[in-house]
Amino acid sequence: MASRGGQRAGAGRKPGSGRYGEPTRPWRIPQSLEPALAAWLATHADRARGLPGALTPLKPVGVRRTLFHPASRVPAGFPSPADDFFEAGIDLNEHLIVAGHEAQTFVVRVTGWSMVGAGIHDGDEVLVDRAIEPRDGTVVVVARNGELSIKRLRLSGGQVTLVSENPDYPPVVWREGEDWHFWGVAIRVLHRL
Repeated sequence: MASRGGQRAGAGRKPGSGRYGEPTRPWRIPQSLEPALAAWLATHADRARGLPGALTPLKPVGVRRTLFHPASRVPAGFPSPADDFFEAGIDLNEHLIVAGHEAQTFVVRVTGWSMVGAGIHDGDEVLVDRAIEPRDGTVVVVARNGELSIKRLRLSGGQVTLVSENPDYPPVVWREGEDWHFWGVAIRVLHRL
């Protein structure tokens, strides 16, 4: 009786022959995270080959409950006597992330100056919410032909355009046959002073 199933000798992709040039192994991931992982792999592969990218690998924000207790409000003039009664802590998850979107909110680090007019500088970290639908005028993270980018979305007369917030960078218009995947909407920018 002939055996069925199982691995056949010499079958499958040869180790090291894939896109990443090294052996691979299968993983089971939730379907909702598949686009995020694909975008991360696309960015990681480009960086491994030394190509410049617009965003560094992604990481989930998480829902860790850390409270920060401000010692005082910082007035622009003189301190207020009401500061003596200010005791509440600040939960950054509640402050920065839309309630219910915790598992779909990620942080990306931006490289380059194409969005400086929107207050996004080289090295800034941007919170991206994948649960928000991209609309005209929102700042989006898009995987364009496998490369991640952050731009302002413009929809006009059936035309989809990604616009930089720096006049040195021309707009990018979607063309038939191009592979664009809107990965998420930028909701906050974090940068050092």
